[in-house]
Amino acid sequence: MSIAIKVKGVSKSYDSKKDAVKNISFNVREGEVIGVLGESGSGKSTLLRLIAGLEDADEGSITVSNEVITGPADNLVAGYDFIRMVYQNFKLQRFKTIRDNVASEIYFLAEEERNKRVDELLELCLLTSKANNFPHELSGGQQQRVAIALALAMEPEVVLMDEPFSNLDSPMKMVIRQDIISILRNAGVTVFLVSHDHADAMSVADRIMIIENGEIVQIDTPKKLYSHPKSEYIANFLGPTNYIKPKGKRKPTSIRPEKIKLSPNGSYEGVVVETYFQGMHYYIYVKSDSFDQNILIYSENDLIIGEKLKFDI
Repeated sequence: MSIAIKVKGVSKSYDSKKDAVKNISFNVREGEVIGVLGESGSGKSTLLRLIAGLEDADEGSITVSNEVITGPADNLVAGYDFIRMVYQNFKLQRFKTIRDNVASEIYFLAEEERNKRVDELLELCLLTSKANNFPHELSGGQQQRVAIALALAMEPEVVLMDEPFSNLDSPMKMVIRQDIISILRNAGVTVFLVSHDHADAMSVADRIMIIENGEIVQIDTPKKLYSHPKSEYIANFLGPTNYIKPKGKRKPTSIRPEKIKLSPNGSYEGVVVETYFQGMHYYIYVKSDSFDQNILIYSENDLIIGEKLKFDI
């Protein structure tokens, strides 16, 4: 499979004191969905804008679909038609129907060709029945699909997404997230998705890149990152974990709460110090003389603070 995005030795600094992006290198395969995670200020949005050609890199090179990407310093109009951005605010024209919103992206096409393309996009994005509605008449998820239709109108090869699901309500977020990525996969585009929410990337990405202080600290499949994080920062970013060092051992390791099993014959003993109801399960914090910190365990049943128990890791 060919390479859609190639980033080599890219750095970007906004002042002399801080590098937003430091010597970053990676490749993204054609048709791949990459999730990029990092705290606010980690450099992930800067990286997105560099790939889009909206910022100038201080060092290094970026190639998208075999074309060298440069920023505003080299282009009168920044950006590229074959690279499209989807932002957290959907940027829909409120006084135009959904059909007219989509059509406005390809206004330069002949009317027959434009109408055909709009029909294709509305069908792809499951919006045919909403063609004559206005944006305010749509749900958040439907508005997100309109934003995707706008991004796909010019038939881009790469779609860059900046916190695309942050404005969606939690109850429907999982379904909408899957729908959006399914639409993009069906369109055959490469997706570069930036988020601060690990669930966004974990559920849809082929690989996840973790950025800390402007540097890539790990890039791998969601399953490998979750099970084998290289640091405490990475471990904590992908969900609750116990980054622990059993007494007598040198190296700490990440042990997810669901891997710890309560058992009357368990190898470790402890006492419940905190308990939190989470709907389908409880978070139980256990103090044990075998470890330097409290251990987080998932439990189907509530336990009483002060209760003694045994568990295996």
